[in-house]
Parts: sequence; structure tokens; C-alpha cells
Amino acid sequence: MLIGESKVERLAVHRVGNQARGEPLQLSDRTPVVDEAVSALLLNGYLKGIVSDKKKYQFFHESDLKLNEIYHYSRQFFSGELDFLAVSQRIATHLYSRSQHPNISAGDLFVILFEGLSDGDRNLRALGVFKAEIRDDFLTVIESGDVFDIHHATGINPRLIDKGALILEHGPIVYAVDRQGQQAKFWLEDFLQAMRVPDAVSSSRMMASAVQQLSGEIEDPVEQSNFKDACLTLCDTAETVSAGQVKSIAEKFVPSQQVSQAFDDAAESCGFALDNATSLPAQGMAKRLERTLSKYGVGHGVSVLLPGGITLKNVQSSDDGDGDLTLTLKLRRRDLPA
Repeated sequence: MLIGESKVERLAVHRVGNQARGEPLQLSDRTPVVDEAVSALLLNGYLKGIVSDKKKYQFFHESDLKLNEIYHYSRQFFSGELDFLAVSQRIATHLYSRSQHPNISAGDLFVILFEGLSDGDRNLRALGVFKAEIRDDFLTVIESGDVFDIHHATGINPRLIDKGALILEHGPIVYAVDRQGQQAKFWLEDFLQAMRVPDAVSSSRMMASAVQQLSGEIEDPVEQSNFKDACLTLCDTAETVSAGQVKSIAEKFVPSQQVSQAFDDAAESCGFALDNATSLPAQGMAKRLERTLSKYGVGHGVSVLLPGGITLKNVQSSDDGDGDLTLTLKLRRRDLPA
């Protein structure tokens, strides 16, 4: 997504309170004039701050994507069924209806029409939806003749996005960010109803999370080590590794129900799921697994952290009866034959 030639075409501002606390929704009945200075701040702060592959999501709905309110309203606007002020008011009203969580703060909602974005050979429009919940303190210097006075002021910093979304003209893609996402996930889950678009980095992190959970469910440390070796051997023998291949290996060590549950848990944590055919670069996956699976429980409540390239072959323990415990670990370098 290229934003170099983009510009702010229209802007609407509404104030959205928390409905659960009895705070009002205040809808503006006109759009303000945007001068060059304000436009530059919006472009350099809000727009540039949200366009990133790490913030790329897609709209969804359990039964029909057309029933996703924000997606539906944006399609109505881009097709000419709604004018800009009307779509901004519907978006604000929908946000107000979803503002039920006690942690949700009141704030000013900016709905911005951006033009001139580029996606390959195609120029795009986009609707920006940004909610400013936190006001920053500023000092202003006022000159009066030979006297300089300092005054306190509060305002919105467009370079710090509290909650934001950029809805593209074509397709279900939306860029989104929520700085307070760990406290109240309503922005992504309830308001936008958007799920993460996985890339190679996030997908490998998700798969490694599932593998780590499965490894922790294998009680025998040697079997745990064998599981890790099997996963790494798979990565060593192919250019790409699929989720289905990793699941097949895991099912040799733990029941298939636990494998499915581990991947479901990882999907819920990451905000997206991987189908069995999803393939990831094997070399990057191997490096991540080496880090993720470096810890082994060797019994008696003791765990050891092994460096990369070292695998656990055997564990023996002896108790002399006087409270002294001896653990003997047999290790092997993975690059040597068994």
C-alpha cells in the first residue's frame, strides 16, 4: 500500500461516550473545513501510523460478511448509496452501541476520507476511523511585545493512535490498531469484527505457540526431546513446513484431541487460524522452534535450558536417602549421527 500521493478529502468529528455509564452520543451535523496544516498532521500521523502489514486485518461475520455493520456501511458509501456525513454518523452510532464495557473511555471520533492511495496500478479511496480517548498536555508560548507568557493547553496527538481503522475501497481488508487492546478488545472484536491477516512471521509464531503447548503436555523429558527432534528434522528436510505436517508429527506423541486443542488455543490467542495446507518457510520455523523448545522438565520439579543444536537423550536420577539428589543428563549434538 503506497500513501505518498494521498490527501485528506473530507473529515467528520463526533463525540462518542460510554453508553453503559449514561454518557451521550453527540453527532455533528456538518463537516469542518480542513486546512493544509491539519491535513498534513492527519496524513503524517493517522494515515502513516496505521498502514503496516503488522496491522492488517480482514472483516468477517459468522454467517454473511454483508451483515458486518462497518463493512456494510463502508460499501454503501463507496458505491454512492450514502454520503460522507451520513456514513460517518452511522459508524459513530454503531461504535456507541458497542461501547458497553466499563473500561471503554469516551472520546472524539474522527472519520476521514483519504484519496490517492495506491495499490499497485490502482488508485484507492479509504475511510479512516480514529477514536482519540487520551488528551495530552501541552505548553504554549504567547508573545506580547517584549513579554513571553506560557499557557497550559490540552489536545489530541495525531501521532499516537488510541484506536484506529483504515477501511479500503475494495475488498474486506482493514488496517487496525488498538493501544488499549489488552484491557478491552471491543474495537477489533465487537466494533470492527475483524480478524488478523496472517503473514509468515505471525503464522510461524502461532504454530510455534501450539507446538510449545503440546511439548509441555508430554511428561517424559526424553519423549519431549524426541518430539522437538522430529519437528526440527521435518524443517531440515524441506523448504516449507505445513500446519498439517506438524499436526501429524504431534499426534505420534499426544492424542489428536490435544493437538486440535493446542492449535485452537493458539488461533484464539493470535486472532487467526491456519488450515492444514498453510506452508511456512522451514528455515525460519526451525529457528523459532529451537528457541521455543529449549526448556525441558527433567523431573523432581527441575527444568533445564539447553542451547540450540543440543538435544536431550536420557535422564537418570538417584537419591542417596540423605536428601541429596543426583541427576545425570545425556546430551547429543543434533548435527552428529545418532
